Amino acid sequence: MEAADVFLPVIAWCRTRQSQDSQAEARRQKRRLKLLAFQQLRLKKLRETWRLREKVYKQSKLRRLCSHDTWMKAITHQFLRDRRQQSPKVWLHPRTSDWWENTAATFTDHEWLQHFRVSRETFSYLCTTLNPQLKRQDTNYRLCIPLEKRVALTLYKLAHPCDYRTVSDLFAVGVASVCHSVHEFCTAVIEVLKPQLVVTPNKFQLENIEECFYHTYQIPQCIGVLDSMNITISRPPHLDSEKPDRESYLAILFQAVVDDKGLFWDLSMSCPTWVNDNSGELLVCEDFSTRMHNVCRTDSSCVVIGDAGYPSKNWLLKPSTNTSWLTAEQELLNTQIIAARSVAHYAFERLKGRWRCLNRRNDCNVEIVKDMVETCCVLHNLCERNNDMCLPDWIGQEPLQTVDENPQKNSDAESLDDLQQLIQDSAE
Repeated sequence: MEAADVFLPVIAWCRTRQSQDSQAEARRQKRRLKLLAFQQLRLKKLRETWRLREKVYKQSKLRRLCSHDTWMKAITHQFLRDRRQQSPKVWLHPRTSDWWENTAATFTDHEWLQHFRVSRETFSYLCTTLNPQLKRQDTNYRLCIPLEKRVALTLYKLAHPCDYRTVSDLFAVGVASVCHSVHEFCTAVIEVLKPQLVVTPNKFQLENIEECFYHTYQIPQCIGVLDSMNITISRPPHLDSEKPDRESYLAILFQAVVDDKGLFWDLSMSCPTWVNDNSGELLVCEDFSTRMHNVCRTDSSCVVIGDAGYPSKNWLLKPSTNTSWLTAEQELLNTQIIAARSVAHYAFERLKGRWRCLNRRNDCNVEIVKDMVETCCVLHNLCERNNDMCLPDWIGQEPLQTVDENPQKNSDAESLDDLQQLIQDSAE
């Protein structure tokens, strides 16, 4: 009993101590949980505060950037406007365009026709029709050349035998700008206007042409007159052939068929070849001959009138060369053919008189030369259809003579009357 009395207080004390330790540990655990919850709450508030501060910072930064961009745009606009007014001194040569802006604006209709070879109405039609292909936009660095100015300088270049630098000085643009304007205008005319103005006549139109040629020159089944001219060019770098003789020159053979009104309805151009004017032989392009064969043999045996120097073709009617053995009827046919050929001769005279660039050597690329020739033919048909005047001094006629008069046609008509009277006398 004494040992139990000794250990019982110890056991009670241990149990009491264990209970106190458990309670203390529970209190410490509770304090730790409260501290952890407080720290989490504080961290959450800090995060929310930082998010709010970051959002406010971003908004203020965005406002600063927007205001900076607006300010920079305003400064840039002011700078470019000042630069346009002051005109750059490094990459833009100062020029004056008084001739086009002031002098040309006061031209009379006759003066306008002398300089640009088309009437003001035709000029406005060209600008309106070719506007989708030729219009350009202004940039921040320079203003584009106006459409009317580009059309005018191209017409001036085609109408006068001058070089690019002369047109450049006259219109106050660069030489390269003149070249690009001419090439773009020719391309646009070929793409837009050529399918409308230079087309093969349909069956009804061919019948009208036949009837007109028959009533005027008494030649049946004639649907056109073939003529050609040589476009002198500079020697291209890829040409290997040498000059055959001193009198030869390099040229492109241009051939066209003209209807009874002097309008071109078929064009053809050959590759550059050496030409000698002393040679009386004339060539016909192979693709051109194929087209004429298809047109003349589609419905009936129609013919195209040509010069005696052309080779014999089943679609080509040409005069007899041996005139010493001809009968009166054959002489009459020869005279009728020569009279009908005056239609093409007169059309080519008007073409070369209106567009003088065809009368001098062209130093451009071969393909560009061909485009310029096609453009001149399209513009010729446009001017003829719009009844634009072709002044007599352009084609070497006397000023007193009207444009519609054809001296060759009148003389040929007199010869026809004489031969017809001769045939009637011989028959009697």
